Amino acid sequence: MSPVPIYARPGFAAAMRNSTSGPLALLDDDPSFYRCIGDIPTYALGVLALHLHSLDRLYHRGLQEVAKDLFSAGRATAILKRMQSAGLIVPQDAFQSGRQRRYAPAPAMVQAFRTCYLIELKSLALIDPRLGVLVETYDDPTVFDRIVGFLATRHLAAPALDQELIEPLGGVGRRSMGLMVAYSLAEAACEAGYPRAEGVIDLNLSRLSKRLGVSRTHGRRVLKMLHEAGLTADGETPDKLILTPAFADACELYFFGMFSILMAAVGSDDT
Repeated sequence: MSPVPIYARPGFAAAMRNSTSGPLALLDDDPSFYRCIGDIPTYALGVLALHLHSLDRLYHRGLQEVAKDLFSAGRATAILKRMQSAGLIVPQDAFQSGRQRRYAPAPAMVQAFRTCYLIELKSLALIDPRLGVLVETYDDPTVFDRIVGFLATRHLAAPALDQELIEPLGGVGRRSMGLMVAYSLAEAACEAGYPRAEGVIDLNLSRLSKRLGVSRTHGRRVLKMLHEAGLTADGETPDKLILTPAFADACELYFFGMFSILMAAVGSDDT
């Protein structure tokens, strides 16, 4: 008998709620908490930085060695500069001619990733209780390193795979805190008592933007992307927003993809 798909399991809806409410609760305490991994492309760079550090290869030549000539020298330089400008890494020594400058993951980035994955592991345990042991043993660094190593290797092998997490929600994953905007809308639907992330919800753009630490202009752009993708519609008044059935479907597809990837990362073949 084939295993029951993730999305058809009793714990899937609860896992989705945990994975939306968990990050939002952290942002309520500190709107800058996820700033260094606020979009999927930057998140992917963070995974790569953590993986390189675990291999003692977080430097120019090390990046090229791990990527197996995937990146040219110029591309490797650009990636390291982008990692540094995004606050993902910090230099460990002064640059000297003929010497490979080494970097380390920024402490805030490491904390954000560790907290993020703990939330997701708790979600996976709602889908498959057997994975609860990973939550209980999360202090063991091998659990975190296994997730990071799998995701980094996967991304290096096929960078375009990120699209399966970006496309369902209208591309908002490319925007800083774009996913958190979508999470906030899904949470509002849950709080309104809807069984799925669809229906009429209250929308206060100023409050939403402040919660996520972004400008009103940025928040409006993300909402426009969702609207243009047919995932939302205008309510009868400016303070109302309609989440279409397509929005609920998109959320389920997004989390199905994310949970499937993470289950593979922790070695679960029952997906």
